[in-house]
Amino acid sequence: MLPQGFLGTRADVLMDLVVVSFAVVLPALFVSWRKARTGEFGVHKRVQVTLFAVLAVAVLLFEVDLRMSGGIFELTRESVYAGTLLLNGSIWFHVALSISTSVVWIWLVIVSLRRFPSPPAPAAYSTTHRRVGRVGMIGMGLTGITGIELYVLGFLF
Repeated sequence: MLPQGFLGTRADVLMDLVVVSFAVVLPALFVSWRKARTGEFGVHKRVQVTLFAVLAVAVLLFEVDLRMSGGIFELTRESVYAGTLLLNGSIWFHVALSISTSVVWIWLVIVSLRRFPSPPAPAAYSTTHRRVGRVGMIGMGLTGITGIELYVLGFLF
């Protein structure tokens, strides 16, 4: 198991880093979206590809942490909400949301890298990209919110 986290809860250091990362990732996604809206497609692409790579590593480390620790239910066993519908529902909803958002984002990044010219510019795929990107941003925002909720329920109380 990893060392105790730095936020003063029962979570380990990686859980704390994941929660704090939402404070960086969500604003970065918003900035990236604004850059695309103002025609700065190269900046949008660089931010998205960088976030994609960083989050891929973070999720991999997070999954390793969960496996080494016995899973999320083991990690949250000391919570006053352990075993309740509130915490269990929060866990399962967050997992479903994060998996579906990951699938959308992975698909969007891969297809966008293939269908947009280099340097990036509007193309036939732009309308689909905007629609799927909106779904991905909403999903990422909700994943962040439910992740913070899960952290509070599982590690603070």
